[in-house]
Amino acid sequence: MAMSNLGVLYEHGQGVPQDYAKAREWYERAAAKDDAIAMKSLGVLYHIGNGVPQDYAKAREWYEKAADKDDAIAMENLGVLYQNGLGVPQDYAKAREWYEKAVAKDNAHAMGNLGTLYENGQGVPQDYAKAREWYEKGAARGDASVKKVLEELPIREAATARRYDEALRLEEALAAKLEAEEAKREGRPGEQTARALSGVIGFALFAKDFTKALTVAERAHALFPDDTGIESNRAHALMFLGHDEEAKALYLTHKKEPVSGEINKLWEQVIAQDFAEFRKAGLMHPMMADIEKELGISR
Repeated sequence: MAMSNLGVLYEHGQGVPQDYAKAREWYERAAAKDDAIAMKSLGVLYHIGNGVPQDYAKAREWYEKAADKDDAIAMENLGVLYQNGLGVPQDYAKAREWYEKAVAKDNAHAMGNLGTLYENGQGVPQDYAKAREWYEKGAARGDASVKKVLEELPIREAATARRYDEALRLEEALAAKLEAEEAKREGRPGEQTARALSGVIGFALFAKDFTKALTVAERAHALFPDDTGIESNRAHALMFLGHDEEAKALYLTHKKEPVSGEINKLWEQVIAQDFAEFRKAGLMHPMMADIEKELGISR
């Protein structure tokens, strides 16, 4: 246990300079003595790539060793690997099995992950009622991330049903709440508010309220100008309002850049995904084909 605790101190820089290599060394010593927490922690280092090359296969190996010793976090993380196909074939059934094992040990975050499977219909029939039940169980145990997911569930449900006006109204209310919280905490709105406004822009686009989309996009940009996720929505708003040259310039500015809030996705991948969603919702613009060509997007 002492060796594992030393690893924790070095991993998080608590009382010592943060040093993932030293953390790994201490975790390995503890793991050699059958310490489940150290095994799980080694899995996390390889999962994220802290102090070691990112290696999902090694992460899985360490998680499995820790799970064999009843570590609930390792069980949950194995579920994450299978749900997302990281180092293993994507397998929602196995993800659910691991989440259920973690839930049996009262892991609140795994409850939220089970909710996600039911919300998205991944390996189970899509069922918002069951999703809500799992989210509520996780939130009741104090998991802040699950509380956030639960709070946003009505918005996602409305959007899935293409009730975009309703989704926009709910998203605006949530953004106003988050802005008030940030202003109270920081003295003024900033990054949190800007990211919340990005969601408002998205639903304003799908609700075809393009003027609102651009107005909100300009405010979000002013609050947090370097967020490429916000910039993609600002480009969409400019396009749909007919500001063709300005929209095209913005679309081409961030080519091959990673997009804020998206894991391992480049700008053109996100634009391609957004355009596909627009077409699916009946939102068309003649510029889209030109932008796809300029960005090297194939359909």
